[in-house]
Amino acid sequence: MNKLFPLCYETLGDPQNPCIILIMGIGGQLIHWPTEFTQGLVKKGFYVLLFDNRDTGLSRYYDHLETPNLLEAIAVRQQRKYLTLPYTLEDMAADVIMLMDELSIKQAHIAGISMGGMISQIVALKYPERVLSLTCIATTTGDPNLPPAKPKVLEYFFSFQRQVEDLESYVSSKIELHKIYNHPEHVDEKKTREFFIEAYLRAYNPSGFKRQLLAIIFAESRVEELKSILIPSLIIHGDYDPVFSIEHGKQLAQSLTNSHLGIIEKMGHGLPECLSENIVNLIVKYSNI
Repeated sequence: MNKLFPLCYETLGDPQNPCIILIMGIGGQLIHWPTEFTQGLVKKGFYVLLFDNRDTGLSRYYDHLETPNLLEAIAVRQQRKYLTLPYTLEDMAADVIMLMDELSIKQAHIAGISMGGMISQIVALKYPERVLSLTCIATTTGDPNLPPAKPKVLEYFFSFQRQVEDLESYVSSKIELHKIYNHPEHVDEKKTREFFIEAYLRAYNPSGFKRQLLAIIFAESRVEELKSILIPSLIIHGDYDPVFSIEHGKQLAQSLTNSHLGIIEKMGHGLPECLSENIVNLIVKYSNI
């Protein structure tokens, strides 16, 4: 890896195989992708590229940029006024293309979860010649008329302004969110605790989370634009998702001309290990690999 390159990335599998780029959600590091999922893609013949988004993990942080107060920014957004952001989802989409150029990847299958799914849509819209297929997991078109997140989700996110610094507070907070996000059958508190200890020790910078959240809040609806995307598109959505209800997944699938909607029972806002094989098989089936 080029140590001067601003994004931390890893590759898995044979570089001669079709490439699939995995884009993680808000605050998520590349280690958040389940091993069963990434190795499953490799076994099916993909060259897997995963990376830390800007302001996350071991990628470059943007602490030097002024970060508006979150509640004040929301008030500005509600009034439809202009606000200078540290960066946008379009900037994060450009990061994906920069990564492809760094590794001399002309085209790739693009898959993203939550915020990563939003970024994936923008990559397909802005750089269609670089994208072979699109997979969007637990995400949205950004249409403000769709149902909002459940109250518990909103309460958690807007209490995140409490700056958690120590390991135990961070892990407890993340376990709380994991329980909100996922169906009880998919919650293993011991494994979740072990994982978030690993994540905290690898990298922790809550200011990056706030900047990513601002980019999401100020993103415009993509409903009309998405109709121009003609590549094979797979929408994977859980019927238990408390962040983006099933209406979000259905609208996204309807907005994409060449799409398939896979609704998964008891799947919340995430990708549990136990569902990895099922989702890998869907990706293989609908990406035309």
